[in-house]
Amino acid sequence: MKRTFLNQEGESNKLWTVEISGTSYTVTFGKVGAKPRENTKQFTDENSCSKEVEKLILDKQRSGYKELSADQAIPEKAASTYRPMDEEVFWEVIAAFNWKKTGDDDAVLKPALKKLVAMEVADIQEFAEILSEKLHQLDGLAYASNIGPDSYKDGKHFSVDYFLYVRCCVVANGKEYYQLVVNNPTEMPEEMDFEALLYLADEAYNQKMGTEDENLYTRLSYETYSNEKGWLA
Repeated sequence: MKRTFLNQEGESNKLWTVEISGTSYTVTFGKVGAKPRENTKQFTDENSCSKEVEKLILDKQRSGYKELSADQAIPEKAASTYRPMDEEVFWEVIAAFNWKKTGDDDAVLKPALKKLVAMEVADIQEFAEILSEKLHQLDGLAYASNIGPDSYKDGKHFSVDYFLYVRCCVVANGKEYYQLVVNNPTEMPEEMDFEALLYLADEAYNQKMGTEDENLYTRLSYETYSNEKGWLA
């Protein structure tokens, strides 16, 4: 029996089907209305084939796919309601990071980048503004003193760039963790950073505009020591 799954979350409108035939299964996938791609995989026994299909279905359901009944027509995708960039939308973009791809920063950022590119240029700029504000808020002595072996210490070398990348890691881990760290600097991550977040808005802007190496400028600076009040002893 063929089983059909549909994903209409966010900007998606994709179908995925799977059908078992003895010791093999065939999947088809693609955007609704477009010619689907097809892939078949053969196994040595039916049990192995069924287990693989169950795993694939579970993965699809976790990523937003809903199963359609055998006689159910494909529903028309509802038009998206425009939502300007604000704090809520900012954290939704951050939450889209695919941490299953840890080790490949571009792959981690890809879903969030796709969301940003689909937005208005003003929204991409505002994302950059909100990011800068949050990094600026974490720029201070209390935070710099709690990042492990590379923490700030009087009279010793301190990497301003590395501290910035650690602050990026805080934001990249989402709203709840960010608020936890803001309220308790001892929760700063140790020996962890995520520099790639700095370039997300610029990359979205360049893809949107068809440009290269253009940089967005923000009202607040996120560079280390820019938050003078945060460094008052």
